[in-house]
Amino acid sequence: MENTIIDQRYALLADIGAGGEAHVFRALDNTTGNDVAVRLAYRHSTRSATGEPASHHDFWVSLLAEGTDSKFGTYQVFELLEGRTLGQLIPSGPLDAESWRLFVEQSLDAVGALHDAGWVHGDLNADNFFLTEKCWKVLELPFHLIDPPEKRSALFGSIHTLAPEQIDGGRPTVLSDIYSLGCLYYYAASGDYPHTGANSKEVAIHCLLYPPDPLEEKAAHLPPGWCAWVMNLLARDPAQRTQTVAAARQALGVPVA
Repeated sequence: MENTIIDQRYALLADIGAGGEAHVFRALDNTTGNDVAVRLAYRHSTRSATGEPASHHDFWVSLLAEGTDSKFGTYQVFELLEGRTLGQLIPSGPLDAESWRLFVEQSLDAVGALHDAGWVHGDLNADNFFLTEKCWKVLELPFHLIDPPEKRSALFGSIHTLAPEQIDGGRPTVLSDIYSLGCLYYYAASGDYPHTGANSKEVAIHCLLYPPDPLEEKAAHLPPGWCAWVMNLLARDPAQRTQTVAAARQALGVPVA
């Protein structure tokens, strides 16, 4: 796809990555001369793929434009970030206590602001948190709210961070986002996800039937209270979880942003 022009404006320069819903390219905006990130959805749409929140947050990736190309379909244009995702960082080792706490505080800010704007993310995963020189930013905003295609299950998120109720076919909610954050905090602290398996089916079964090992056993470098806080986010029953990001912040002692 390199050297392809999208909507007579965005020249695709290099493949950045792909997920279950779209492909992302580094591109040149021929109107402004700036490098940007262009996300091409795999399926065509006759309506806007996003309903951009009315406000913006410093810890959200900036959505610059969106549209529909006659050949390649729905696209979004984002600021081009330089750095690495959580998923690229952790294979080298878990975050130390200070870095873990920074990730937690900034990701809570980002997701809490999204919820305050009336949105849920629905697919928070290790490739959706990006560490720049200045801060962590959450990606995939906010086109995850597109309804799944016909004849397809609502289960289309990242299996290692999906809440049990999503695996059961439920729609994303604030509480499922909170569970996903718990999975990411567990992963960032230990290098392991709460639920494992040889394939997606095994991970899903483990999530539905078995509690995760206590994080304290896998992240001795974190204070026990922090580990217990993560485990509360991972309660199987949504009613037993911390109910809001604001409550999670308060429980961990994170100052209000």
